[in-house]
Amino acid sequence: MLAVLCTGIFLAAIDQTVVVTVLPRIIDDLEGGFNPGAVERAGWIITSYLFGFTVVLPLMGRVADLYGQRRTYYLAMTIFAVGSLLCAVSGSLYLLVGFRAIQAIGGGAVIPIAMAMVGHNFPAGRRALALGIIGAAGEAGGVLGPLYGALVGQYIGWRAIFYLNIPLVLAILWLVRRYVSESRRYQVSVDYRSALLMALGLGLATIAVSGGREIGWYSFGLPLLGLGIVVLIAFILSDLRAKHPLVNFQLFANRSFASANIAHFLVGIALITALVQVPSFAYSSGWPESSYTSPLTGGLLLIRLTLMIPVGAILGGILCGWIGGRAPAVLGFALSAFGLWRMSAWDLGVTTLEQTGDLVVAGLGFGLVIAPISLAVVNSVRKRRMASASAVLTTSRIIGMTVGLAALNSWGISEFQNSQANNPVPVPNLLMSFGQYLDALKDWEHRSVETILSVLSDFFLIAALICLIAIIPSLFLFGKKSGARD
Repeated sequence: MLAVLCTGIFLAAIDQTVVVTVLPRIIDDLEGGFNPGAVERAGWIITSYLFGFTVVLPLMGRVADLYGQRRTYYLAMTIFAVGSLLCAVSGSLYLLVGFRAIQAIGGGAVIPIAMAMVGHNFPAGRRALALGIIGAAGEAGGVLGPLYGALVGQYIGWRAIFYLNIPLVLAILWLVRRYVSESRRYQVSVDYRSALLMALGLGLATIAVSGGREIGWYSFGLPLLGLGIVVLIAFILSDLRAKHPLVNFQLFANRSFASANIAHFLVGIALITALVQVPSFAYSSGWPESSYTSPLTGGLLLIRLTLMIPVGAILGGILCGWIGGRAPAVLGFALSAFGLWRMSAWDLGVTTLEQTGDLVVAGLGFGLVIAPISLAVVNSVRKRRMASASAVLTTSRIIGMTVGLAALNSWGISEFQNSQANNPVPVPNLLMSFGQYLDALKDWEHRSVETILSVLSDFFLIAALICLIAIIPSLFLFGKKSGARD
């Protein structure tokens, strides 16, 4: 059962990161050119998938409680397959963004369902390691996602990435039917009104943060952000008054549960920064001497970080069984912060050995925190709330990834364009020989690369600071004892 569930999680997790290394190809195909404006719009290909994850997780957790976990798993994988097919046939960037959200609605549900199944079927003494394996499967998808996307995108085409999901989903559904039994169904209600308010509020806030720079902060971004906050407040009030709340904010009265969600939110910001900006460094440091749009360039660099995440997840699960969750979580965040701080010093002269060491340390740190955070949540609630609680936990991380990507991407593009305003493209004139013009153009290219690397350095420094801040809530996670409450 655990192996089958991990297979579905692995596939859904691959699609979180699969487009990271093929974005230049997608932009070139759907936008007709690679420019800062297209790059900013293409960021929504990732953001929309994260957003779809975010809005569906609490709802599908409740649906799993009500209709049964295996039945909900079937529904989720079917939606994921339909979304994948629509992504494959997309004719524009905006259609691809919308279809990615549909795909994510299916992919996002499998994670909390699987975590809840582990809570139902594994005894307390074995639960930590099983959760570590579940986390490792999800992170393994993130490991292979960028490289898998790079290989398929470069040699077959980026659309094949989505076409290939369909036979894989069919195989997973057959395995689930054969090896996973249906769980007990609980008589709970689903608060669809709160789900709609949450989706609308998060959507408005995300659009405001992502599009405010391009359209205008004062005329568009801030008013839309304010409206999103109002809708989110309405969601919280609606949920607090509901007989069977969607999120159940009372769970946050549990110190360990609240701390785990805060830590997971911060993990999301730091991790998405690394996943997106490491390939960006590979492209930028190779431009213009090499093919900076090659998907493999970023995929081969990023895999040095992502390979260590599942290793750290399993190690963290083992450590939790021995010494509790606090120490592994603190160690993990400290290692991630150190690795990201080292990455902020990368320049054109950085060696392959230095890059590998820094990425390995950061990836191991990200992996170590998975089991302690998951265990803190599962041990904070009773069995009938495990699906919902797991959904809330995953939502916290995805919200962090969504907010982090939207805000940092908008800020980074703005910083680059402000710096480039003082670095205009050289224009040939009658007083300049052809050789002099080529020299001026090379100087401009060199200054442009330095500007990009400076922005990337700031990204990594911010992510390192986020990891250091995350040490604080990790100190309040439960140790080896459960503090379950409902």
